[in-house]
Amino acid sequence: MDLSMRWLADYTAIPEHITPREFAEAMTMSGSKVEGYAVEGSEIKNVVVGKILSIVPHPDSDHMVICKVDVGGTEPLQIVTGAQNQKEGDLVPVALHDSYLPGGVHITRGKLRGELSDGMCCSIAELGLTLHDVPYAYENGLWVLQE
Repeated sequence: MDLSMRWLADYTAIPEHITPREFAEAMTMSGSKVEGYAVEGSEIKNVVVGKILSIVPHPDSDHMVICKVDVGGTEPLQIVTGAQNQKEGDLVPVALHDSYLPGGVHITRGKLRGELSDGMCCSIAELGLTLHDVPYAYENGLWVLQE
């Protein structure tokens, strides 16, 4: 059974400073077998929320688009993507240059069919999540990209 320490904290006192490893060891010593633990999102680095400002067709592709995405920097980023289910104004997860996704996937700046892409708009699956993790994903215009 997977058990969230945040959920458990709603029902019992868990010291704020305790690490998942220390918690697992304490649970094992109390007689409850803990086979392992994981820190959700620990493999994800340099991923932020971005707002899609504009979408234009890619000049050399019939299925790719070029997005201008505001990630809070001085200038919007240009991101080339094949996702067809996004629209202007959507808030999406953006893997910036030199970011990491689950499974050790490394995202860097590069060109896709001749157009610069400063990162990647991520689907919830690419972040190692499911609709179970973010059930509101398609209701509020958040996390709209999917595989």
